[in-house]
Amino acid sequence: MACTCGNEGSYETCCAPYIRRAATPPTAEALMRSRYSAYVHGEIDYIVDTHHPETRDVVDREEIERWSRGSEWLGLEIHHALQGGPGDTEGEVEFTARWREGGRERVHRECSHFRRLDDGSWAYDHGHQVQRPIVAGPKVGRNDPCPCGSGKKYKKCCAA
Repeated sequence: MACTCGNEGSYETCCAPYIRRAATPPTAEALMRSRYSAYVHGEIDYIVDTHHPETRDVVDREEIERWSRGSEWLGLEIHHALQGGPGDTEGEVEFTARWREGGRERVHRECSHFRRLDDGSWAYDHGHQVQRPIVAGPKVGRNDPCPCGSGKKYKKCCAA
């Protein structure tokens, strides 16, 4: 069974040691994955504690807890990690998180920036949402079948 972060292996052998403070994530990506697992398991203190000390004052603990506990977490996909390895002082991880909240499935794609602290551990510094351009398919003519599958001509269906 995979860990809640999507890695092979169980939660107990993957992210739990970091969240329980038995080990320190060796990379920015490992911290990112463990933070996602902390949301899944409602480990709010870990999420707050792994914010960079310079950014913790903007953390809304109550909102994090509401979001964490009020959501059904559906998965994490890491798109890429830039730096953030054992010899680096900074790193970046782009990911997509999926969850269900209030009966609606949600998707969030973010590029997160991490910094190494003086004690050698990684901390989340900031992130920004990534917007991918929508790629349009081939143009639909007015007399073509509607792409919604209704069987009607496009001009009499979705174009109306």
